[in-house]
Formats: sequence, C-alpha cells, structure tokens
Amino acid sequence: MDLQLRDKVVLITGGGKGIGAAIARATANEGGIPVAVDKDVKAGNQFRDELKSGRENMRPGLDGFI
Repeated sequence: MDLQLRDKVVLITGGGKGIGAAIARATANEGGIPVAVDKDVKAGNQFRDELKSGRENMRPGLDGFI
C-alpha cells in the first residue's frame, strides 16, 4: 500500500507501544521518517532498540526516541 509517506516526517504520540508503535512501523516501512514520543520512557527505549535491531525497515540515522 502506498501511503505517500516517502521522505516525510511523521510525529507520533504514544509511539512506544500499541497503535502508536504500529503507526511508527508502517511509516518506516513506507519510507517515511517516524518521530515518536511517549511518556513511558522504558517502552520507548525498548521500541527504539527493536527498530534499530534490524527487525524493521528503518531509515539509516534513526537513533533516538523522544
């Protein structure tokens, strides 16, 4: 599915788990640049590490979770 997100920055609140994490994954898989924020720092860091581990098609340079 082409969501026309290639090279677009997408801000996702609650991006550490659940629907927010799914949106971040979909954004990355469509070539977009997900910027996720979550008040649950632990969940955010775990999700960031999962994405960086190569399980997802992430763009190079994504190294932070806000």
